Amino acid sequence: MTTMINRIIFAAGGTGGHIYPAIAIADELKRLNDKIEIKFIGAKGRIEEKIIPQNGYKLETIEISGFKRSLSIKNFLTAFKIIKALKDSAKILKDFKPELVFGTGGYVSGPVLRSAAKLRIPTVIEEGNLYPGVTVKLISPKADKVIVNFEDTKKFLKRKDNVEVMSYPVRENLKNYGKSESLAFFELDASRKTLLVFGGSQGAQSINNALLKCFKNICSRGIQIIWQTGDNDYENISNAVTGNKNIRVLKYINEIDKAYSAADLVICRSGISTIMELASFGIAAVFVPFPLASENHQQKNAEALVKKNAAEMILDNELDEKLEHSILSLIEDENKLALMKSNIKQFADQKAASKIAAMLIDLVSNSKN
Repeated sequence: MTTMINRIIFAAGGTGGHIYPAIAIADELKRLNDKIEIKFIGAKGRIEEKIIPQNGYKLETIEISGFKRSLSIKNFLTAFKIIKALKDSAKILKDFKPELVFGTGGYVSGPVLRSAAKLRIPTVIEEGNLYPGVTVKLISPKADKVIVNFEDTKKFLKRKDNVEVMSYPVRENLKNYGKSESLAFFELDASRKTLLVFGGSQGAQSINNALLKCFKNICSRGIQIIWQTGDNDYENISNAVTGNKNIRVLKYINEIDKAYSAADLVICRSGISTIMELASFGIAAVFVPFPLASENHQQKNAEALVKKNAAEMILDNELDEKLEHSILSLIEDENKLALMKSNIKQFADQKAASKIAAMLIDLVSNSKN
């Protein structure tokens, strides 16, 4: 490829699921062209203010928030914010003069990509979830390219000719470690089956509460647990498991790749970043979709994997009834675990970021011709 992208803007924020794929693609573009200028636009006051600078990229923020799903005075305030966000986005774009603007869904992508389209700058939007969010539905008809993670996502989009199915990239800094090394890191026994439980960076109270009721029975079967509780439940759970040598309780797992490498089975939410990381590592999982996720997208994500025998699912309100049985019946069934691990791997593509980067370079090259 002789043509390279020299300046690009990523509109990404709100959740890790929107931020990390953009960083993965940015890293790949930087690897291909070390002189590339990259800027991120995010929402003021959100986690991108921490994550993006930590990964070595410049960030500008705009004030923007999503609409409430009910009649609310906040929606009127949001409408004013959108008008200002469009102006602020246009100013950043005019000053930076990107050759391409890439959005990863989330409401910060809306005003940035809308402004880019008006300025005739090529635009690409990516949707990782099976069911597209409001921003993707609104922006996709006018985008030059729409990248989706699931084939079934196409049926929810009005325009189809600009849609490409490509695997959602995962962050590059996750490494596959040996099982013994990973378990030694958590000071656990390499000969025992290991359950990893987490509910996102803040934890998940419903999962924590359900596991509290059955962890003794699980440990009595020779199973050990790595348990990320989140801040709120940490003290309560630490006290409840005191003296149990088969459990490691952590507020937050910084070395999540070591936890993945140690796990035989994972219990977690079904945000798309988590799903794609598990797919990349090839780990059997029981997904517990977050019931308040917009458009119930986490359940739709989980259902797509269940349909392919790549995972199992328990709804949030079924946890008390089903969690213990689900864990014990799966973690002791080698054949089922092997099948799920093999099937979930089919959702991953280790070269996803490089394939998307190549597509972006082609798009910019064609726009110049």
